[in-house]
Amino acid sequence: MKNTINKITIIVLCLLATTSCQDDFLNEVPLDRFSPENLLTNAAGFDAAVVALYEGARQEHIIASTNFEYMTVGTDQTQWGRNDARGNKDYSLLNSNLDATIVYWDWAYKQMIVRANLILENIDNPALTIADDARKNIKGQALFFRAYTYNFLANIYGGVPIVKERIVEPKFDFVRNSRAEVLSFSAKDLEEATTLLPLDVKDGRIPRAAAFHLLSEVYISLGMETKDASLYDKSISAASKVINKEAGDYQIMTTRFGPAASKPGDVFSDVFADGQINKSSGNKEVMWAWQFESTTLGGGYSVALANNSIRYWAPEYDRLQTPNRILNISPDSLGRGIGVNSPTNYAKYDVWALDPKDIRNSNFNIRRTFYYNNPADKEYFGKPILTRKVNGNLVVLKNDGTPTTIVLDTLRQYYPYFRKIEGAAINGNILSGNTAKDFSRMRVAETYLLRAEAYFRKGDLANAAKDINVVRARAKASLISSSEVTEDFILDERTRELIVEEPRLRTLIRMGRLVDRVRKYNSAPSVANGPSSGKTIQDFNRYWPIPQKVIDANTGAKLEQNPGY
Repeated sequence: MKNTINKITIIVLCLLATTSCQDDFLNEVPLDRFSPENLLTNAAGFDAAVVALYEGARQEHIIASTNFEYMTVGTDQTQWGRNDARGNKDYSLLNSNLDATIVYWDWAYKQMIVRANLILENIDNPALTIADDARKNIKGQALFFRAYTYNFLANIYGGVPIVKERIVEPKFDFVRNSRAEVLSFSAKDLEEATTLLPLDVKDGRIPRAAAFHLLSEVYISLGMETKDASLYDKSISAASKVINKEAGDYQIMTTRFGPAASKPGDVFSDVFADGQINKSSGNKEVMWAWQFESTTLGGGYSVALANNSIRYWAPEYDRLQTPNRILNISPDSLGRGIGVNSPTNYAKYDVWALDPKDIRNSNFNIRRTFYYNNPADKEYFGKPILTRKVNGNLVVLKNDGTPTTIVLDTLRQYYPYFRKIEGAAINGNILSGNTAKDFSRMRVAETYLLRAEAYFRKGDLANAAKDINVVRARAKASLISSSEVTEDFILDERTRELIVEEPRLRTLIRMGRLVDRVRKYNSAPSVANGPSSGKTIQDFNRYWPIPQKVIDANTGAKLEQNPGY
């Protein structure tokens, strides 16, 4: 026994002697928590890191709080639905210390870019035992989200620092790259991503078509920034990969489909019906949708992580009252809106004047009639709300048409809204204004409009009109001629087709049209002599300011502020 113990002791000492001479022995690998050292070792670990990117991307719609959606409010489409100066109703408050300018910057650099760089820094390690297809898919998704984020930054702040690698120690000497350089970097990532991403993916994942779709947009922006018209041809080629199904089986839906087809509606309302946003439900038009699952870990069980489109876009239905002064209640079918993305007259009425029979303007897609829904008032329960203008105010009428003294707040409480937002309340919590409905982020209809824009910018108005007419034909709207194609028409068509889905602020900034469109369509004050976006916006507001805290912390180099701030 003693000899056996001695032999074991000698073996252990020999092992210690051999390992103590290796540097690897000194490397600490934390085993009690997730870290790059113990997580990024196999396909499952890398996929967990990729899922964190999807979680970050989904945060984009709520990071400015549950009351603000700055990617739309204060544009030509919507205004802040309160009688105060917030929400860019007064653009003089848009400065380098505004929370919104900080929170979006931090989201981009502290969540999205750092996570993407972590994956890209490690995924090419030849020592990893990961199947080739899985490795390509992981890398493609990380490249897509890094490109998506830099395109986001370029279309809010203009030129920003390009961070290509993970930063592991303090750095104080960032400098701004030009907007063209940022867009070029984004395009390069997307070009590589299109060679790596698969054609078919699970719901919510990024397919090859989504990368080509975004690449088409980035090429347009880069062409405008550099005056290189050849980039419009590249944009057309990228969009055509999607439209011609070379990048996957995606198409604009032209016939009714899914369970919603058995109910009153049309093909456009079917595209946004709750439960049929994704390809697995027969919807081949949506290439990428944010996923909201109330019963899935990380999917949005908390209302703070849910789809809050109703909360943002719907009016305060529960503040309406009958002529007998009985308040409405928040119904299951509508949820609870708080009226903060209040549509401008342009979005509610003007943009539909071209063709009122456009199905996107139908009652299946825009709710314009509201009802009294509180059974406590038996006289008015279930009846439509009747209104009339009296002395410049919209007032509630009695059943016999007699006006009451109840004045409707048409900015916050009573206005038409876009029914894309409707869905079942998350966890049955009607009052939250949140749903678990998935949210369309990229659709083939927009791909047609991007290709139309590229054709327009290279002067091919005939093909631009053809692509626009594909979208209009689906909407049963009157077709247009090549002579009617203008930049403003393209922006109007994007409103008709993409409102709620489109981050309108970024579209207007990338086209250089934020200031003039806001002045034209968002100039009505909410109260007498009150502020309005159109009357307060200045020419320098074409980009947002760089956060002052970022400039102040960058002590090793000068980080230039955007002009005017």
